[in-house]
Amino acid sequence: MVIKDLESEFKDKNNFKKLFYQEVKYKKEFQRLEFLGDRVIGLILASELYNKFKGFDEGSLAKLYSFLTSAVIIEKIAKEIGLDVFLRKIKYIDISRKVLTDYMEAILGALYLDRGLNKTKNIVIILWKKEIDNNKARKGDAKSLLQEWTQANNLGLPSYNFLKKLGPDHSPLFKVQLNISKYKTLIAQGKSIQEAQKKAAQIFINKYLKGN
Repeated sequence: MVIKDLESEFKDKNNFKKLFYQEVKYKKEFQRLEFLGDRVIGLILASELYNKFKGFDEGSLAKLYSFLTSAVIIEKIAKEIGLDVFLRKIKYIDISRKVLTDYMEAILGALYLDRGLNKTKNIVIILWKKEIDNNKARKGDAKSLLQEWTQANNLGLPSYNFLKKLGPDHSPLFKVQLNISKYKTLIAQGKSIQEAQKKAAQIFINKYLKGN
């Protein structure tokens, strides 16, 4: 699917075209559609994950949902359908991650109003299919999700360095450092090295992959 295919799904093509008008009077409605689209995407993906990953508990579903609804993934999907190229053609200058995320949310919010939930659900599932399918066999743990993201963005594998053991022998805490190319190091601790690594990965996801 490309951006023109998405436009063709609208009954009233003006509902798509007016999203790209630059006049101030359209900005408030764009922001309202962005708000709506964010919730529509969330509901559709939450429902899809609930039905598709029956072996996942609440925590695993929440982590996978967080990853799939992150600005990083929405930006990736926007570029896959050529939204960035489309914006350049209409002389849009600042094409940042936030701009692409905002437009994807507004487009899907407008589609929901134009065609209803069932049609919008079909489109969202098509757009997110590859990202969802890539997670069929995983349990949604933070380390796996982070590793997939770093590889998808050509950042190599995350590295976890053991720093020190803290506390008494009967109740130790282990401190580790997470290193990812181009990002500041993060430190976390847990009752085991594995737990500390998972916590470090989750901290990174919460800091950089949510709402950026």
